[in-house]
Amino acid sequence: MAKKFGIEDSNGVLKRQIDVDDTTGELKIYDNTDTEIMSLESHASRHAFGGADAMPSGSLDYTQLISDTIQVKIPVLIPDSVQSGLAADSTGVKWTSAFKFRVPKRHLKDIVLRATWTASATDSVTEIDLIDAATSNVVCSVSGNAGTDTESTNFNSANLTDDGLVYVQAQVTTASATSGATFSIAYVVVELRLGVS
Repeated sequence: MAKKFGIEDSNGVLKRQIDVDDTTGELKIYDNTDTEIMSLESHASRHAFGGADAMPSGSLDYTQLISDTIQVKIPVLIPDSVQSGLAADSTGVKWTSAFKFRVPKRHLKDIVLRATWTASATDSVTEIDLIDAATSNVVCSVSGNAGTDTESTNFNSANLTDDGLVYVQAQVTTASATSGATFSIAYVVVELRLGVS
């Protein structure tokens, strides 16, 4: 069957033909024997792995991917976060982790601090913070009298130094009226959520 447009070489020999498929409306390319070579609308499959014109390995850059095509969550357990009997009858920082780690901002989408802590009195408020070591800014935090697997939702990227060190601290923001009141931390995990884009 003849196609609408024929393409010939310099010797006048028909090489390719172009037509619109009556059923799908797609623009298609055929060879000189009317065999379909490809549809322009759906030709991307030719460049996929195993396709006729698959892209060479290593030829894609991460900027060519759709946002968050690859997502990774990296939990960092703060090894010295188990603490007990910390004073809750006065305000201020009561514990600072000796453990520090670096956080590159490339591909970083979110940081979630998750913690469980208890208090001997019900009127104290403890805040557990992820701190930027270079600026002392709070990157994210959780707060309350007590918490079980409580997760932060307040990540502030502007407070994070790229590839800078971070650490965790616990502070009492509202002191208990009970003398000798304490709080204890069962664990703290900092979860880095990355999305390649």
